[in-house]
This record gives sequence, C-alpha cells and structure tokens, in this order.
Amino acid sequence: MRRLNGVSAIVLLALAGCSDTGTGTVNGTVTLDGQPLKEGTVRFVPVDGQSQTSSAVVKDGQFTAAVSLGEMKVEFSAPKVTGKRKMYDTPDSPVVDDVAELIPERFNVRSDLKISVKSGSQSETFPLKSK
Repeated sequence: MRRLNGVSAIVLLALAGCSDTGTGTVNGTVTLDGQPLKEGTVRFVPVDGQSQTSSAVVKDGQFTAAVSLGEMKVEFSAPKVTGKRKMYDTPDSPVVDDVAELIPERFNVRSDLKISVKSGSQSETFPLKSK
C-alpha cells in the first residue's frame, strides 16, 4: 500500500507540472486611420514570458485567435509593397517586391498595447493611427 501511495504522489506531481494554463478566444477588429486593415498579422506576446506567443492573420480588419490566458502585449504587422527591385545586380536577375512595414513601430515591435485574455470568448477593437 505504501508503494502505491508513493507512485500516486509521483503521478500527481507530474500532472501538476504539466497543467495547461488554458486559452481564450480573441475576436478582433483592426483599423488603420479609420479604415479596416486589409491584410496583416496580430501577435499576442505574454507579458510575464511564461505562456506561448500566439498569432493570427488579419483580413479585412478582422481576426480570431486562440490565446493563452493572462496579460498579453499586442503587436501588429502589415507588409506594404513599395516597388520592385532586382534580386541580383545582373541583367537577367529576377525581380522581387520591395516591401516596407505599414504599421508604425509603436503598434509593432515597440507596442505598448496590452489586453488581459480571459477564458471563453472576448471581442477587442484596435483603432491604429499611422501618425
């Protein structure tokens, strides 16, 4: 009986270490200068660094993401084609898109936007401004 209790305790400790913090669903609307963001990405980065980063595609200003519970920093990214350029400095070089970031750094890599993700479903609105 002692051996069985010891094994049970080990199993319970192992399960406690593997506990899932859970996720919530974030449904969002993103606008840039009053217009729906045509295409982009939203990232949810845990403030405490303890859970997983999540991301979702933004299409026509809308997204849905499964996000770990807790305080999250919210970052947006949207590539914008600004022109074309040669891939190499040769006459027969393929041409590729020249791309720049449409979203200002204050909503991107230096974002200070935060939300608290709770269990279940929640709606969030992000009215971004380029200037």
